[in-house]
Amino acid sequence: MDQRNPSVSECPFPHDPAPVHGALLAQDPRAVYGPLRQRWGAIAPIELAPGVEAWLVMGYQEALELVWNERAFSSDARRWRALTEGLLPEDSPLLPILGWRPALSRLDDQAHRQQRQVVTETLDRVDVRRLRALVRQQAEATVDQWAMHGAADLVNQYGQPLVWSVLGQLLGLADSQTPMLIALVSSIVGSAAEAAQAEAELMQLLRHLVAVKRETPGPDFASWLSHSARLTDAEVAHNLAAILFSGGQSTINWLSGTMWLLLTDTGLSSALATGRLTVSDAVDRALWACSPLPNIAGRWARNAVVFAGCRIAAGDLLIPCLAAANTDPAIHGAGNLGTNRAHLAFGTGAHGCPAKEAARLIVETAVDVLLRRLNEVRPGVADTDLRWRPSLWGAAPASLPTLFQSSRPQRSTTDEASHHAVMAVPEKRQDDRATDTDPAPQRWGWWNSNAGW
Repeated sequence: MDQRNPSVSECPFPHDPAPVHGALLAQDPRAVYGPLRQRWGAIAPIELAPGVEAWLVMGYQEALELVWNERAFSSDARRWRALTEGLLPEDSPLLPILGWRPALSRLDDQAHRQQRQVVTETLDRVDVRRLRALVRQQAEATVDQWAMHGAADLVNQYGQPLVWSVLGQLLGLADSQTPMLIALVSSIVGSAAEAAQAEAELMQLLRHLVAVKRETPGPDFASWLSHSARLTDAEVAHNLAAILFSGGQSTINWLSGTMWLLLTDTGLSSALATGRLTVSDAVDRALWACSPLPNIAGRWARNAVVFAGCRIAAGDLLIPCLAAANTDPAIHGAGNLGTNRAHLAFGTGAHGCPAKEAARLIVETAVDVLLRRLNEVRPGVADTDLRWRPSLWGAAPASLPTLFQSSRPQRSTTDEASHHAVMAVPEKRQDDRATDTDPAPQRWGWWNSNAGW
């Protein structure tokens, strides 16, 4: 022990980090993080994969300090000791999420601020009323596909197809690309064995999209980002990937988590039905109880530092565990979840999610449609039988079987939901663009590429 501070561990990293990978994650996240908190407290040494260690920061105040203190902790993965020491294979399924890429979530200081400004300006171009109308129309059409059956899986038959349909249109992707998009992003977020190959295929798709939108712009994100003189084509493609990783999957998880909570918490559903709580209150409650992004990609120690009572070495990876921070007993007393918006579900600080209001609009509109369309709703399986997606980077039930009173479709089943533009089309192409230098796919240890939000 440190004689000056007995609370500081002598060992830089314990010899018995807790494994946090594989089948362990296919359960309610509370069953994963609760035991870790009981054993280690606010920060736990974990193993992300065999031989790959990290620190999981579970305390609310500690997570806040980690994401706000940019002078001590960097978002640039090129500092990661596991990479510089060659502990990760080139095709590690961890790299698509944790590896470096020229996107705003993996940059620091001025480079980060410049890209964030471009992305934020693009988000501001969305017509909120048109986006709400689009989501409602797509949601109604989705419910019409199974309302007459009296049963549906609200994850795979509602949340997933609805969110990807809306997000695909926002980004400028064709409807026919949605199934492939779902498969690729699911492999990457789930750290599947084929994650590296999935990332390569996704980046190929996005680079092609950027090239098309440069020549023929449309009313979408890809066109506006492609026509910014402040971003290279490589930066546009990687930022689009970041939106898909964190924006798409987290919105699905948020919607699924809200419906799971309404199905399992009778007090919450009753308060909503009687008007004591609003839909907005309900979706906030879900953020506290089931953070859509249980963990965000991480921070790396710039130098050796003592943090939360532990000796952190330069280059150590620290992962802010938003799911555990949001349920920290230190801020909830007897375990009561908050209904305000002080949660960390979207991160905070300079790297807080820039698209949280768009995500909220999608989730609230989608939940409102379900509450209006479905009557006598009840779970299709016991809560204990639910399986969760086995991922550190996304928390939601893998499926949510639900029973309800069957009803007729509200529109003709032969009609298709039409797409309405929610952005304008860029007026002209800007030719004074930044020089595009997109290296080959990243192979760690050799610093010859790009690869994470």
